[in-house]
Amino acid sequence: MHRCRPRPRPGIRATAGLAMALGLLLAGAAAAQTPLPPAYDYAEPPPQAPRPVPPWQDLDLGDARHAYRMPAYANRKLAGAPLKDIRRAIVVLHGARRDAGRYYQDIEALVARDPARKADTLVLALEFPTPIDAAFAGRPAWRKASWESGAKSIQASGRPAPVSAFQVLDDVLRRLADRQRLPDLGDIVLAGHAGGAQLLQRYAVLNDLDGVLRRQGLGVRYVVANAPSYLYLTNERPRRRGAGYAPYERGICPTYNQYPYGPLQLPAYAADPDPASLYVRYAARDVVYLLGSADNNPEDHGLDKRCGAEAQGATRLSRGLGYVRYDRVLAGRGNRPVALQHEHQQVMGVGHESAAMFGSLCGTRALLGDDARTASDAAACQPVAP
Repeated sequence: MHRCRPRPRPGIRATAGLAMALGLLLAGAAAAQTPLPPAYDYAEPPPQAPRPVPPWQDLDLGDARHAYRMPAYANRKLAGAPLKDIRRAIVVLHGARRDAGRYYQDIEALVARDPARKADTLVLALEFPTPIDAAFAGRPAWRKASWESGAKSIQASGRPAPVSAFQVLDDVLRRLADRQRLPDLGDIVLAGHAGGAQLLQRYAVLNDLDGVLRRQGLGVRYVVANAPSYLYLTNERPRRRGAGYAPYERGICPTYNQYPYGPLQLPAYAADPDPASLYVRYAARDVVYLLGSADNNPEDHGLDKRCGAEAQGATRLSRGLGYVRYDRVLAGRGNRPVALQHEHQQVMGVGHESAAMFGSLCGTRALLGDDARTASDAAACQPVAP
């Protein structure tokens, strides 16, 4: 008599098949799995935490008719007794992120490396607030990036009367030139990167204070690093593939030659609106252009993509190279060429990084003088070819 074996139920058979297939899949995955990295070496020192940013200070500016306070980071106390040991002042302008504290740390680290400079250099990093910065209530505030082109601060209750970003720089320079506060000051260096460089380049062209300070015995230098665009003083722009300069096609960008990209509709701050006389004066000023050779990404999220900027080139590097060569073209025109007092340097292998730009060999020397101590790993520089 044969006993009938119970027929397996369909659900059990399917479950067994699924389990077998899953086991084979896991075995194959295990065989193809990437090996685990070696165990962490706990003897290796952990990365250093970023240095804390020092508290910001109020910088009292203006006069009795229009007094206001600007937030700033500094390596000396800004209020109180005169700073008798200061011989050089570096005024730092932040980029679009408005991270003045980090810019202060970058420059202060360069100064601290050189004992002689540490003893006699004032580092002053300005902050340009926006209306939403609650910590800076009662101080001037600018809408978005309007300060980068020298625009006026907003008119609002609880804020001082509007003041242009150009006027802020004028007032900072006048405060530094006050011999009662800094009796031994000999040199002022204004340094800007990215958005701060855009403001500074326009200021170097348009301000009327440079000559006044020089006649008082003060040296004034402008260090412009990786600016997103430049102020041209004619209607020409670089041709493609570096084939000289020509008027840009207005059909592509009707406003390409208007301020802040060109000489049309200059702001009221420009006392002399004549482009030719502006250029002659600007050419005689001590301006150092620093261009990161790797700041060449046309899709960078922070790149100015307005058509006035695009008319100058596709990347920050191409715009910078086009402008500094244009600088030389203008200086050599006419029957009486202009003596150009500008320096044009590429910082090799560096992109849109303020610390590496200012810490490069040419950046450190532009800020602290030719005999300044440079870091062993400082990026090399190469003069821009004609």
